[in-house]
Amino acid sequence: MACDFLLDVKGVQRYRDQEPETVELTTEAELWGESGGVLLLRYAESELTGLKGTETTFEIYRDKVVLRRTGAVRSEMVFLPGQLHQSLYNTPEGALLISVRTTEVEDEMTLEGGTLHVGYDITVENLGTGRIDYWLKVRKK
Repeated sequence: MACDFLLDVKGVQRYRDQEPETVELTTEAELWGESGGVLLLRYAESELTGLKGTETTFEIYRDKVVLRRTGAVRSEMVFLPGQLHQSLYNTPEGALLISVRTTEVEDEMTLEGGTLHVGYDITVENLGTGRIDYWLKVRKK
């Protein structure tokens, strides 16, 4: 993986009856374009995120964002404002059913870098509900 970019990630998770949890990290990333104007942003997760051994790829389309994780954790989440998406979140400990309802996608990403914000409500196994926001900032090294 040729990592020509730096990626700043800030994630805020808010679950009922719990204090918000914020994770921030800066890591190397790869950013490239594919046909149809799709941008792909890929980076390796770390111990800080609790997903060591996992690679995360954001597929950024004009009207939606797809987050794919491969490796130790496998999942796919589709973020399309106003839409509900259900998928399995596969971990070494087992699979969980997650549902995400996207509330916002703010895309200012180009092949030179930029920013992306994804906000969504999440339900895990039809039990725990919360709100998650990710802010990504990509810049050349």
